[in-house]
Amino acid sequence: MNPLENLRLKETVDGIEVEVRAIPGASINAITGIRQGALVVKVTTAPEKGQANVTLSKVLSGTLGIPKGHVRLLRGKQQRNKTFLVAGLDRQKLTTALEERGIRNV
Repeated sequence: MNPLENLRLKETVDGIEVEVRAIPGASINAITGIRQGALVVKVTTAPEKGQANVTLSKVLSGTLGIPKGHVRLLRGKQQRNKTFLVAGLDRQKLTTALEERGIRNV
């Protein structure tokens, strides 16, 4: 079973939409797995004045190996459940990048 098959991804004209479960105030900045179809992303910043969202974008772009400008928050600005648009990658490239970093279901 592919550990990434449960990841909710939606391909659009502009890129691929990725569901994210944010964990602000954590001890690390990292994607720690997949839970209920969403990437679980821990960030050290607090959810104040959008700083956690900025850090989430940086973690996603760094992990996927793409420029920061290619990751944009679409929905969930003030919620833990968010949707990010990732430009410049298709489904295969995104899942390959996650697999190479050992991201799996938790």
